Amino acid sequence: MSPAKKEPIPEGIEDVEGIKTAPEADMDPESDKSDGTVRISEEVIAQIATQALLKVSGVQPASPGLVANLRLGKKTSGGVRISVEEGDMPSVTVDAYITTKYGLRIPDIAWDVQESIKKTLEQFTGYAVKAVNVYVQGVFFEQEQSSVREEKQEKEESPGEV
Repeated sequence: MSPAKKEPIPEGIEDVEGIKTAPEADMDPESDKSDGTVRISEEVIAQIATQALLKVSGVQPASPGLVANLRLGKKTSGGVRISVEEGDMPSVTVDAYITTKYGLRIPDIAWDVQESIKKTLEQFTGYAVKAVNVYVQGVFFEQEQSSVREEKQEKEESPGEV
């Protein structure tokens, strides 16, 4: 027997290292592939997308509104609605509903939200991101400005006090 050619050891007989050998049919590399699949729920994908949305400064999640809530089969949570298309390579479509901070350029914020969600979902899920649709639902002001307005309103309501 040459060193390059190794004869198979009969089934059930231990080889030199003490390991029992499997039948030759089981040693075929083609038969070692599993047919299992991994699916990630829409709720998990929505949570990941919401966290990616919150990483963008000057953005807060918003409610999708009445019209979006009437669509059946798609849940909205944290300002994000997810649609997954199953197949050989699953793909995800994301609808993000946001409010932006006053004074920021809305197209830039929308681009940052799209890139953040796309990058994060592809990294954590391995799914292809088909589209990230950003719906700007409103503008919010800083907390300092709103507290100043409240103080002015309180002073206007009680002018008789000294």
